[in-house]
Parts: sequence; structure tokens; C-alpha cells
Amino acid sequence: MGRIGLTIALLLSASCAQAATLTIRAQGVQPDQNMVYAGICDTSFEEATCPYKDRGQATSGTVELRVRNVKPGTYAIAVFHDVNGNGKLDRSFIGLPNEPYGFSNDVGRRGPPNFEAARIVVREPATTVVIPIR
Repeated sequence: MGRIGLTIALLLSASCAQAATLTIRAQGVQPDQNMVYAGICDTSFEEATCPYKDRGQATSGTVELRVRNVKPGTYAIAVFHDVNGNGKLDRSFIGLPNEPYGFSNDVGRRGPPNFEAARIVVREPATTVVIPIR
């Protein structure tokens, strides 16, 4: 292998070494309806600041989502069960969620979620977070 090929191989192996698998266990999912969505956010709960997203089929009980190649660091996670299948978290006329939802560290139960309080640390090679949704 030439010098350039070796350099590229080393760079690729180094970049792969700095990635984790984040497992999200959404607990309390109601009967099999539509999808469960998760956003892994780095600066706020705005969708544009969530570099990693995943979704999985809703099954009664716990839904496990595995997000691969997450850069180790701190994130906050938002999860919701899209009961009606429209691909978004529906809200009431005053802005409260109409569908089951949850955040990392179970924040946001008595008011708007505090992003800093929801932060978790993702470490190599894997991190698991349990999020109750209600």
C-alpha cells in the first residue's frame, strides 16, 4: 500500500474509533400504533440542533432504538410516540403535547424541559439511556 493509501486507512480507522452506539429505551409505549421518534440534540431541543435522529415501530411496553456512529459527548434526548401517524408531535392550542413524550433524565414533567438538566454523556463504545414516555 502506498503512502497515501496508508494515510487514508489510518484516518478512517481513527474516525471510526471515535464513535459510539447510543441505545435509547423508550418505556411506557402504548399499544402498537405508528412510530416512536427520538432526537439526540447538542445545544437545544430545537429540531435543527439534533444531529442524530431515529425512529422505530411502536410496540406495547419498551421500544429500543439504536443510533450508531454518535460522536462521544454530551447530548439531551427527546422522544415521542406519534400515535396518529402524522410524523410530528401534536400540540394543544396552548402548546402542550397531545401525544406521549419524554426527555432524558425524565425532565419536563412539570413544565418546559430544561435542556441542561436533560444532558447525558455518550461514551464509547456504547451508552444506554432509559426514557419513560407519558
